This record gives sequence, C-alpha cells and structure tokens, in this order.
Amino acid sequence: MKFSEKIEKFLESGEDYPRESVPEEERRPWWSIGMVYVGVYISVSSILEGLSLIGGLPFHKAIFAQIIGFVIFLTLMFIQGNIGTETGLTTYVLARESFGLKGSSIISLISFAGSFGWYAIHSRTTGESLASIFGWSNISLISVISGLLMMFTAILGYRAIAFISVPTVIYTFAVMVFLAIFSVVNREFTLAELASRAPISEPMTFAAAVSVVVGGMAIASVIAPDVMRFSRSKKDNIKALYLMVLPVAIIQPVASMIVGLCANSTDIAYVLTSLGGILGLILVVMGTWTSNDNNLYSASLAISEIIGRGKRWKITIIIGILASLVSAIIDLSMYENIMFVLGAFSIPVLGVTVTDYYILPKVGLDRGLSLQAKKKLNPAAIIAWLIGGILQALIDFAVIPNPLNIPSAIITIIVTSLIYIAIMKRKFSETNIPYEQVK
Repeated sequence: MKFSEKIEKFLESGEDYPRESVPEEERRPWWSIGMVYVGVYISVSSILEGLSLIGGLPFHKAIFAQIIGFVIFLTLMFIQGNIGTETGLTTYVLARESFGLKGSSIISLISFAGSFGWYAIHSRTTGESLASIFGWSNISLISVISGLLMMFTAILGYRAIAFISVPTVIYTFAVMVFLAIFSVVNREFTLAELASRAPISEPMTFAAAVSVVVGGMAIASVIAPDVMRFSRSKKDNIKALYLMVLPVAIIQPVASMIVGLCANSTDIAYVLTSLGGILGLILVVMGTWTSNDNNLYSASLAISEIIGRGKRWKITIIIGILASLVSAIIDLSMYENIMFVLGAFSIPVLGVTVTDYYILPKVGLDRGLSLQAKKKLNPAAIIAWLIGGILQALIDFAVIPNPLNIPSAIITIIVTSLIYIAIMKRKFSETNIPYEQVK
C-alpha cells in the first residue's frame, strides 16, 4: 500500500457515520460525552460570554443570568440530544423527519453558518491574543494561520476531539480559576468593591443577557445529536450534562467576570494577556482549539448531508481553510449581536424538531410525517421556523417589548411549537387520510 493510501485510510477511520446510525459497539461512556461538552463550553466562548455579561449587568445579576441561561441551554441540549441517542443519527439526517427531504438542508445551512462563524470568531480571538502578547501587528494573518492549525483534530473525527478535550479542559479550568483568585488576592480592593464596578460597558437588560448565553450556545443545542448519538442511554446523557457539565462549566464564565472586573475591560485579548501573561495565552490557544474542532466537525457533517457525497475529512479541510480566511476580517466587538442572530436562526429549529419527535405522537399524529410521505419540503416546519425566528430577533433586538423578562428562547420555542402543531393537524386532517396511512 502506498504512503498516500495509508494516510487516506487513516483519515477515513474518522468518518464517524455521517449518514448512518452509530452502531452500539461504537457508543461511548457518559463521562466521555460529558468531557467533550465540558471541552466545548470551557473555552474562549464562555470567557467571551462572561465578559459580555459583566459589561452590561451588575455582578450578581450577571451571575444569575449566566446560571439561568446555562440551565436553559443544557435542558434544550438534553431534549434534542436524546433524539440522537435513540436513533444514532446526526442532526441533519434527523431534520428530514420534520422539514422534509430538501427542507432539512435549511437546518444544515443554519448549523453550518453558526459553526462556521464560531470557527472564525475563535480563530480571530487567538490571533488577537497572540498579537497582543508578542506585539505583532498583522492580526489578520496570525488569525488565518491559527485557524489553519486548528483543523487537524476535526479532520481526524470524534476520537481525536475527545482525546484533546481532556487535557484542555483541565488546563483551561485550572488557569481561569487561578487567574480569578490571583487577581483578587493581589489587588488592594475586596471582592465586594470589585463587584461594584459592574457594569463596565453598555448596559443590557436581564432578558437580553440570558439570550446572549442561550444564543451563544444555541447551535450546540441544535446539533446535540451529532455528539450524543455516541451516548449509550438517556441516563448517561443526564449524568454527562447535569453531573459533569453543569457544575464544572458554570465556573468558567464567572471566573472570567472577576478577571474582567480586575482588568476593568471586556476585551478578551487584553484581559487574558495583561493578567495571565503566557498562561493566559496558552489558555486562549487551547480553549479555542477544543471549541473549534467541534465547530468544524459539525460544519463538515452539515455540508456532507447537503451534498450527499464526498469524504467528511476532505470537506473539513475545505471548510477550515475558508473559515480561517474569514477570521481575517471578523469584528469581535459585535459579539452580542452575532449571538442574537445565531439564536434567532437556531432556537426555532428546536421548537420544530422536538415537537415533531416528542409532541406530535401525543396529539394524534405520527412523528416524521413529512419523511414518511416523502415530501421534499414541509411548509408547516418552514412557516413555524420563520415566525419563531422573526419573533426572537424582534425581542432580542428590543424592537418589541418583553415586559415579563421571560427569556426569548422559551417564548420562541413555545410559539414555534404551537404553530407547528396547529398547521400539521390542519394539514393532515384536510387530507382525510388516517395518520397511520401517510407512511
């Protein structure tokens, strides 16, 4: 066998069943699933999140918004991810059941856009941090190089992602907590005096802050089946998310709030490199790496589903190069608005897919009717998704009021679900065809 053929065979071992169900013998223990998600969240994303909240809210409200948003996010991930565990299928294959054979491509594009965007954001963050600590001037070039280097674990697949998550999680968590404690102990002010500094930037509402948290991880909720299809059971998902991810991951953004207040800045590159030095730089690099390999992995699965052919690792390389180039021009100061847009596009997807899988059978309809009827496009799903997305965007951007301060994600999912149920019941009732015969 030629050397090139050996390399290709090795890369193909990380294909990870992009269009098929994961067999039982390939399923992973709960702590492996949990470690991957801890690696996803204990990253630059959660640091950006914490800095964003402390920029717009008082300290105690920022922590409360973080907890509320994170619990909502984990609950959405658990519900959506269980579908992947039961079926062993990716998000994009599952989306055909509710959105139709071609409609599922919309979900794939949304997921791809979110994962692609996060890859560029993280690459840019690494570039700015490296430039800050070493005094380099060409941030765009450094960002592109950083993005290109981070592709390799995503190319190799789930096993490589899980492997790198373990040391990264330990280091990132330990250093962030150390910086928070060290920054307070070595200053002349108390924690109470430090907390009184917040907010240190433009104020935001509590509901908007929760939306930043949920919106920032909305894509992860939608694509939860991509990882949780490797889980062995729902009980394992509960242990992974609530016993491992929740208590460990919530500390990271809170620590970033404290560090941000010490530096009196929400600029992540400045905060970590000024207070953490080389430790902060390594944290940025390792943290962005574990998030980016997950982003690129999911983006490659999305495109694989859309085109229906091609090797996943080859698709990964192409996407990684393109996202790295985009990192040269992205603006991190638009973080909150980017999160609002991602949330508006992503959250309604959960309203449709979760309703189709769990709720339709309870109201007299089969799940996956669109796929059973071999429909290319399900108008009910598209309409519900569009209305839900527009509603969430209007709330998050304060175009319409939210007097009760209910997190927009909850409002969106409820409205999307009700619209989807109403249209589906009317649509299939008008056909006068018994539901069981639509198969």
